[in-house]
Amino acid sequence: MVTELVVRARKLSQEVPWQRIADSPTTKYYTNWQLFERYLNAEEPKSFARPEGKWSLVVGPCGDGYNYDIDETILDISESRLYAEHVARLGGAYQVSAEGELSIALCRPEGTGWYSHHLTIVVDPGKRASLLVYAPMGSSGTVGIELRAKKDSKVDMLVVTEPDETYPTAFILRTAVGVRATVNSATLSTASVMNRVDEGFVTASSSYLSHSSFSVARGRQRLDNVIDAVQTSHDSLAFLRGRAAAFDSSFVSVRGTVTMMPQASRSSSNFQVEALLLGDRASAYTMPMMRIDTGDVAQATHRAAQYRLPLDELFYLQSRGLDVSEAQELILWGLGTSSVEHLGEGLREKSVEYLVSMLRPRSLVNPQSQEAPAPS
Repeated sequence: MVTELVVRARKLSQEVPWQRIADSPTTKYYTNWQLFERYLNAEEPKSFARPEGKWSLVVGPCGDGYNYDIDETILDISESRLYAEHVARLGGAYQVSAEGELSIALCRPEGTGWYSHHLTIVVDPGKRASLLVYAPMGSSGTVGIELRAKKDSKVDMLVVTEPDETYPTAFILRTAVGVRATVNSATLSTASVMNRVDEGFVTASSSYLSHSSFSVARGRQRLDNVIDAVQTSHDSLAFLRGRAAAFDSSFVSVRGTVTMMPQASRSSSNFQVEALLLGDRASAYTMPMMRIDTGDVAQATHRAAQYRLPLDELFYLQSRGLDVSEAQELILWGLGTSSVEHLGEGLREKSVEYLVSMLRPRSLVNPQSQEAPAPS
């Protein structure tokens, strides 16, 4: 069934730009949209791999299929061509009501073609949920993940995004935090030839949001992590942290905007972004911005940092018998684990295997000249 939303998305995909200039404090595009253009009309993947391990739910052709003709979304599809293309080209969508512990994996599309799929998670009023979502991609395309935490609910959620390093990908994550709801969330991401991790949050009155993202890029990979939040009503708390590490000649961007609406009186917000440069030719961009439209805020602070390995820390660790690579790994491990420390114990334990995989150097094919293969 083609819903009105999909029809509208197909129309908008021909009209709206990938990115409006207002999205950035400069005219630069930190996402290479030309790579997405190259793959949009490529033939769809022929196969879908089922992620290893035990899962409560496997979304897609390799598992439990799809159950939802998407007719509504938190995503504003008129804001960007990326969002419109995601909905317009959906291979399928799945909606699940969550309570208790739930582990969800998405099937991994494989091949040079473009593929998009979408997961919506609803936590009903007063319910509690602990969620692990694993989203691998073996092709170009997009993954949409929505969390709707309704009134008085309490949610912990860990999202792991894992693209194939040779294809352009976008992971579009949206969270709505209801009245008096609490959400503690974290996103762990690796990079690709171009990976965009696009995170957006909307909070209601008396709600609590604590979110962290942690990303790693190697070779000549690029990763653009956008973290936006809108506090729409009074007495809400939002704590946002974005961290990234860039090896070799890679590039990472960690940026976004927190908006405190006129109705967000007595609300608090703290937004921190940082990038650790671990390669002589690695580069980064960090920019947390705040738009405050009310004169009655409890707190509004932001901080940005870019740095290389602190020499005093490196000297201390070497004096304890560690070589430079071991010292790097230990410092990175500290960044990674601190990004999930606000989650419940069960999710912190599950995050360990993903952090180990992220921090382990991968065998790149000629990483100094890494490019996306031509679409078929």
